[in-house]
Amino acid sequence: MSRIKVTFNAPVTITFLALMLAATIGNYLTLGVVNNIFSCKPVLSANPMILMGYFTHIFCHANFSHFFGNAIYLLLLMPLLEEKYGSLSLIGMIFATAFITGILNALFLPTGIVGASGIVFMCIIMSSLTMCKSGEIPFTFILVFICYIGKEVMDGLFVADNVSHFGHIIGGCSGAILGKLFGREKNG
Repeated sequence: MSRIKVTFNAPVTITFLALMLAATIGNYLTLGVVNNIFSCKPVLSANPMILMGYFTHIFCHANFSHFFGNAIYLLLLMPLLEEKYGSLSLIGMIFATAFITGILNALFLPTGIVGASGIVFMCIIMSSLTMCKSGEIPFTFILVFICYIGKEVMDGLFVADNVSHFGHIIGGCSGAILGKLFGREKNG
């Protein structure tokens, strides 16, 4: 009888989630200091602390419910993307999406941003492109894009909440672009 062993199959995914959890616990224990330091501020600046926030806001979460909501989607989607695109490419995609989201948020919105929701939307959109061949756009991608991005546009316009619908939209658009660019390398 063969033995079953647990494998560390998605190091980027697991490390990303561990950093998110550490930041969320740290924020809880410091009564908000961690998010104050590592969140994305609503300003454009070359100040190193502000620049850092353009990248590190993805680790911060408002509370444990926010953390778990993002963590579940990331656990479902990110290992598949890590296997398809490779760990180093996925790290680049995560930080490119974080930076683009942070910069655009600072340019267009008067509020800061925390959370990995933009990365979640990047993963959702990219997952619909995993079987894409060169020169093709899968119909499922179009449906996913319309459903997820369309919902975010509608919620952003008509729902008063503390959710960064803008960040979701930017994350999804980043996923579409990065999925097509990086998918081309692997599929043709």
